[in-house]
Amino acid sequence: MQEHYDRLGLTAEATPTEIKAAYHAKLKAFPAHTHPQEFKAIRAAYEALRKAPQGEDDFFKLKPIEAELDESLLEQLQQRATAAVEVSLKDLIDLTF
Repeated sequence: MQEHYDRLGLTAEATPTEIKAAYHAKLKAFPAHTHPQEFKAIRAAYEALRKAPQGEDDFFKLKPIEAELDESLLEQLQQRATAAVEVSLKDLIDLTF
């Protein structure tokens, strides 16, 4: 996929608008009647990039998870969990038999 970006002189982060603009600029620089092979390669690169889903290259890359935890909520959750788990020995015997 990178070779298509290179052929059009773009980076992998190019937007569809930038891809289209680069394609038209390359067609002006390499017209079909004077550069038929280059024209075909440019056309193939543009078609591949145009039809490819955006972000395809990043699909299998791991993305970092960014989250901020509220310490007071964590403390409340810990207290609730501890209270729910605490069982007296008498309650445990009653529940068992």
